[in-house]
Amino acid sequence: MSNKSLRVENFERFYGSVTDVIKQIENCPNCGAKLTMTHLSDHDNLYVHEEVRCLECSFETEETLHVLN
Repeated sequence: MSNKSLRVENFERFYGSVTDVIKQIENCPNCGAKLTMTHLSDHDNLYVHEEVRCLECSFETEETLHVLN
């Protein structure tokens, strides 16, 4: 069992130009490599579960729930 936390996505934490925000979302904060994102959809509960990791430096973020409207 993993010790990673789970959070619900909000976009208030992102700031800057569109290019800056895309870099914050898609690039590893440790090494700058492209992050690998895995998504699992749960249509019954209307959310997408996301896991993000870097294959270059083994960086992992919190697991995130994206609520579907």
